[in-house]
Amino acid sequence: MVSSRRAHLTAIICILAGAFSANALEAEKPELAQADSKPVGVPASFVAPQEVPAAKAQTPPADDRRPQVRLVAIKTDVAKRYRAIVPPLPIPPFTQWRQWFRDHENAVHCALEWCDEEGNWWHGELRSTHFDENAEQYRVGFGEFPGTAYDAYGIYIMPGRVKRDFDKEGRPLVITLDEEVPCDYRDVRRHICQYAAKDKRPGEEGTGGRGKTNVGLGGPAYKPSQNSNTMVKYILRACGVNRKAPELAVGWDSEPHFPYSSNADAPETESP
Repeated sequence: MVSSRRAHLTAIICILAGAFSANALEAEKPELAQADSKPVGVPASFVAPQEVPAAKAQTPPADDRRPQVRLVAIKTDVAKRYRAIVPPLPIPPFTQWRQWFRDHENAVHCALEWCDEEGNWWHGELRSTHFDENAEQYRVGFGEFPGTAYDAYGIYIMPGRVKRDFDKEGRPLVITLDEEVPCDYRDVRRHICQYAAKDKRPGEEGTGGRGKTNVGLGGPAYKPSQNSNTMVKYILRACGVNRKAPELAVGWDSEPHFPYSSNADAPETESP
């Protein structure tokens, strides 16, 4: 009876994950991107709200190629867009997620960029696994949709700087913060790779713990309050930078909870 119920619950979770995946893929189609009254995107689309005048793009940053790390915040309408693909079920966590999105329509998406000793710029951020079909080669880790095997987001380290001009639909991006932070770019890159590394299986040696750090089972399960801003703060703190949340950086102060195997490091029990 127990195994039957468990199988039934697993099937329901897989169906929800499949629906979530299908909706996310459908929402990624650029031709469906319309006004905010008809949200259709996924968390990958970090864009300026529609009310921003389409006059000029943000002034490009100076071409300063000395080694450095910068924190960049971009206005996003992700709460309006992503709300549309939360399953309309009257049960937690879906009811809380829909309310969270309603309460946080004004927000920014934070990312980190750095210039190495060779003068090459890179940037790292958390994005949907569907945001760019050509970005897979730059993905360094994953995070799942809660309770499923569906990889909801990836962590990417990509060449070049964070975009400051227009999004893929031609709308001007609004940069609310662009500042240098005092840390070593090599530490930033290393901690980003560690944040969502997924190279072990549940139960393997070393995958136990309490969810405070990544043990090789992927990044924190995606939920609205545990997002890209959560990751950026975690990375900066790991590099010795304690910065208060940028304005509208929802999720910044959330503590990420990583997957772990509850019995991986438990001592063997002796048979009576």
